[in-house]
Amino acid sequence: MSGKISATFGTRKILTMIQQQNADRDLLLMQANATEDRYMLLDLSGEKTVFSSPVSYDVLVSKGSEDWHGMTSFIFIDLPIEEQKVFNSKFSAFRAEYEKPNGLKHFWILREAKNDAAFVIVTNWHSDSEYAVWLRSASFKPFAKYLSADYDYHESRYSFVRSLKS
Repeated sequence: MSGKISATFGTRKILTMIQQQNADRDLLLMQANATEDRYMLLDLSGEKTVFSSPVSYDVLVSKGSEDWHGMTSFIFIDLPIEEQKVFNSKFSAFRAEYEKPNGLKHFWILREAKNDAAFVIVTNWHSDSEYAVWLRSASFKPFAKYLSADYDYHESRYSFVRSLKS
C-alpha cells in the first residue's frame, strides 16, 4: 500500500475503459450503494494518477488486510486545525488499542492532498450489518462526535465491482 491514493467518478463504461487502458495499475472499480449509476475508480498505485480529474489523498493510517470485497464506507469530515490534534490522538489511541471489530477488514485515515482540513475515514466490512453494529459500539464512540454538520460530515458507501488484478 502506497502513501497516496486517487479517486475519480463517472459511468461504469467510462471508468471500465480507464481501468482497461491502465491494466498495469491497481485500479478498483466500485459502485455506490445508494444509486445504481454512480461509480468510483480508486488508484491505489501511489504513482502519478492517470485520472484527468482526480481527488487525491495522503494515507495517514492504514490497518488490516486490503480485501475490498464487501461494503466500504467513506466518512468525510472537515476539521479545523485545533480539532485535528484531538482527532489524531483519538485515532492513535484507537490504533494502539486496536481490537478489530467483528467484520472489519481494514480501515484507513486519509487527508485530501489539496485541503489539509478534509479527512476521510475509510472502513471495509464483510457486511452492512457489521458496520451498523460498529457505529453503535464503544470503539466508535470517540469518533461519533464528528458525524455532525459541525464538521461538514457526509458519508458514501460503495461495493467492490472489479479489479483487473484480482
